[in-house]
Amino acid sequence: MNTLDYDPILFKMMFPNNEIIADEKGKPSVMVYIPKFTMREMIPGGSSKVHPAFIVNGREIDGFYISKYQNTDIDGLGYSLPAALPLNEMGIDLSQSHSVGKGLGWHLTTIQEWGAIAHWCKKNGHLPYGNNDCGKDKREDMRRALRAPNAKEGDGRVLTGTGPLTWSHDKTAAGIWDLNGNLSEWVGGFRTVFGELQVLPDNDGADNRRPQGPDSPAWRAIDAATGKYVVPDGMGTTKGTIKADYVNEFFEGYWHFTVDVKNPSEMIRRGDFSYITCDDAIGLEARELLAALAIIPDDPAYDYKQVYTYMNNGGPECFMYRGGYWGSGAFAGIFCWSCSAGRSHTYEGLGFRASYIPLK
Repeated sequence: MNTLDYDPILFKMMFPNNEIIADEKGKPSVMVYIPKFTMREMIPGGSSKVHPAFIVNGREIDGFYISKYQNTDIDGLGYSLPAALPLNEMGIDLSQSHSVGKGLGWHLTTIQEWGAIAHWCKKNGHLPYGNNDCGKDKREDMRRALRAPNAKEGDGRVLTGTGPLTWSHDKTAAGIWDLNGNLSEWVGGFRTVFGELQVLPDNDGADNRRPQGPDSPAWRAIDAATGKYVVPDGMGTTKGTIKADYVNEFFEGYWHFTVDVKNPSEMIRRGDFSYITCDDAIGLEARELLAALAIIPDDPAYDYKQVYTYMNNGGPECFMYRGGYWGSGAFAGIFCWSCSAGRSHTYEGLGFRASYIPLK
């Protein structure tokens, strides 16, 4: 698709149930609008608070726009276009620059936005399938997407949006595609520092004027008792904040949120999403926030499909990517996450998608 000849009328005819948003370069992306909802509407036993994805700079917003497709490259920026080859081997900083370079309001999709969509899918009874088995979903032997033309051996990417409707977040042609597999996707607004969870509060990571560098003053830790945002001490040892620890009780262990890291290790360790726990130091408000970010289960009876989680709780700065890639198999999924690598990390299965919120 030649976006240099962008015709808004033609694009709207092609995508009648999506939004077509041009960036400051005048080039379009196909976007899906996610309207505001409260915790209670999506999370069992949730409060009446608005989900944090819909609070930016202390003000509620009506919704946000997310790329319908994993982003492809045009002139060094990311675009959401159908049947395109999604960018891979992307690091967190490059994914950020490909997103924020599109203009005010454009940003790397945040953990808050990903969490909101994950809960919408769960509430509506469909955890999307996707390319987690070199061109197909592990559960769909007869359904395949279009592989990248002239792909090198071992490159399992498929062209964006070419899978079956089960790969869409709402099982319709208007939905968000490839949230499960194809490429793991970096999310902004979140990191760990020696196992301490740090965020840009609410969905402030959507404002691309807020820096997310290693020394940014915008980072906040999370008070375990109250769920409030607090200034971190810079060493990952802020008193009373949420931290990730690893428990070796099952055959492969599991992640446990607490206020003290007793089992740190600068290596990648994994556990089933369904087995994640919080100890008594994590209060109800803090647990609700973790659930809103879709990094802990919110319903012990729900089948999360055994998606895996990975973390390095001994690293000085680690960032999160989500969803799994083409080789993740049945362990990929919208609730899958990995927070195990620093700014320099990349591999062939890593990509991103940009989101957009109108800002002034």
